[in-house]
Amino acid sequence: MRSSLDPNLRAAIVLCAILAGCATPSTPFEGRPVLVAIDFAGNHSIKSGELRDHIASQPTSGFFSKTARYYDPDLFEIDKKRIIRWYNEKGFYEAKITDMREERDDKGRVRLVTTIDEGRRARVGAIDYQGQGPLTNDELHDIDDQLPMHKGDSFDEDDYEKSKDVLVRGMKEHGFAEARDSGVVEVNTHDASAHITYKLEPGQRYRFGRVLVYGARGVPVKEIIQAAGIDQGDIFKPSALELAQQRIYNLGAFAAVRVSLEPLGETPIAAVRINVREAPFQTTRFGIGGQVEESRWEVPRLRAEYTNRNFLGGLRRLELASTIGYAFVPNIAQSTSNGIATLTSAQLTVPTVFFPGLDFVSRAEFAREINFGFDYDEVAARGSLVYRRGRHSIAPAINFVRYFKVDLPSADLQTLINKGGPNLALLKNCIPSCNLTYPEIRYTYDSRDNVLEPTVGFFATLDLQQTLKPGSFTYFRVEPEIRGYMPLGKYGVLAARAQYGALILEGSDQNPLASPFTQRFFGGGQSFQRGYAPLQQGPKVGSTSGTSIPQQYTGYIPIGGNGSALIAAEARFYTDFILKHTAFVVFTDASRITPKPALPWQGVLEVAPGIGLRYLTPFGPIRVDVGYVLNPQEQILPAAGNVQQTRVASACNQDPACTRQAPWAYHITLGEAF
Repeated sequence: MRSSLDPNLRAAIVLCAILAGCATPSTPFEGRPVLVAIDFAGNHSIKSGELRDHIASQPTSGFFSKTARYYDPDLFEIDKKRIIRWYNEKGFYEAKITDMREERDDKGRVRLVTTIDEGRRARVGAIDYQGQGPLTNDELHDIDDQLPMHKGDSFDEDDYEKSKDVLVRGMKEHGFAEARDSGVVEVNTHDASAHITYKLEPGQRYRFGRVLVYGARGVPVKEIIQAAGIDQGDIFKPSALELAQQRIYNLGAFAAVRVSLEPLGETPIAAVRINVREAPFQTTRFGIGGQVEESRWEVPRLRAEYTNRNFLGGLRRLELASTIGYAFVPNIAQSTSNGIATLTSAQLTVPTVFFPGLDFVSRAEFAREINFGFDYDEVAARGSLVYRRGRHSIAPAINFVRYFKVDLPSADLQTLINKGGPNLALLKNCIPSCNLTYPEIRYTYDSRDNVLEPTVGFFATLDLQQTLKPGSFTYFRVEPEIRGYMPLGKYGVLAARAQYGALILEGSDQNPLASPFTQRFFGGGQSFQRGYAPLQQGPKVGSTSGTSIPQQYTGYIPIGGNGSALIAAEARFYTDFILKHTAFVVFTDASRITPKPALPWQGVLEVAPGIGLRYLTPFGPIRVDVGYVLNPQEQILPAAGNVQQTRVASACNQDPACTRQAPWAYHITLGEAF
């Protein structure tokens, strides 16, 4: 039976129901009115939200369904003392509440407005130390530099408590394993100055003793002790214990590692206790999946992995992996190129080479790549030394790559190259084969709290390459990148990223198309410029494949560039109040890919704002992003042979000499963009 209600009337009823559900309740409870808001005035130094977080009274909250909160005058009288105490903790010892108003609406609901006079904030006037003992002046100066507060800074009780922890940590880093401290703060109300006196108790200076290992069964104890890098007789340092724990865990043979001290005795000797829980020495994994992009499908995709964590003894780690799939370019329905794509690799890691923390990694791989614009086979051999210390790592490497069976899937583009058009240099050194030899060095600093879903911290990396002979190319490549993460309270995370790349050709051939396509920069995709599909941003060449008009381009092929720049920022908001383990993202990506390298501040960046959804899993977030390019740059595809000049643009308006490129793209993948 069909409803006889007018559609507009039905929409009005639904809207009224939604508004009713979102309305703030007004019914009192046990004589107490509904509290709709708590506002503050005069709080210039502390935000209202921070003050509300430190009191018991809370206003009615919620979006689709309001959770009623009620006003209790007696409770708020106690909250007023909490507000003043929080101001005191931040150094405002003259703070006071000068007024508190109850504003009631026509339904009796209450809004509280509290006026605060913050007064002056105390500043650190002097810092003194007592009980220095065997701690030298230079050591004390080094520790003092790490304190969160110094003379002239605003006084904060939280920072004062942190400074005492910093002092204890600093004394322990200089060998005083039983160091303790206390302190006294005297505040002068006349000039609002705080005089801090730290009372130090360093105790004896300790040295490391013997190293004891517990839980090792299949792994030789001497291998664990060697990896720890703690020598008997060295000055005791807590950081040495943390570094030893990281080094042992990096061996890859243990599911859990804990490095601590044995109970301290009367003699100043600190014995080290290492507890380990071994992981299975051999593991095998299989998986099945696929990859779908606008310009390339790979379905199905199979993956197999084998790991031996004690290959031939000595904790050598052998990793064998193979991924094989069937690729369709650009898609299954309109495939212009298809075939088996694979990557098979073998990697051997030898830990603790020469000294603890230094690993030697050797790798061999074979790949068959079918992509939008080029196909090739590859065999590669790589050797690298990797040194890790805390948050820092540095990896010098030597790479040799042999490309063969290199082909362009567009026969028309191949004809243009053979005719000697402007694209002649493109891949000329790699058809049908070429070599690439280059040493490389990569430095990385990583202070992120989590690799899969970082919420706070900093990441920076710098990669340098320089070609050598035997090889078909001569260039220098540099690619720095920085990332930062800052929590937005309990609501989400603000993330930002900046990346730059330059591939500088050397020698007589300065044609920008003469660089190796595998080392060129390609824009677009879920991890770069999200307004473009993968590889689609940057320089292109025309294609007449599939057209009955040989004098006209009907498509394009991305060829990458020698210059790259990216600035990206996104705010990730947790939406557990709507659906558990979800997040909403607002982002902006600004980038460019240029034929020749350019300085980061030169040229125009293509800007793409967008939105995204996240579903958080133990393996990382499942991510859906949609981006739209506000200022897509048009490109001219020059005439070649009998083919006329045309352009690539986001809007062609039925111009036959124009090939349209969509100014938006969507991406579905696992893992954050950065």
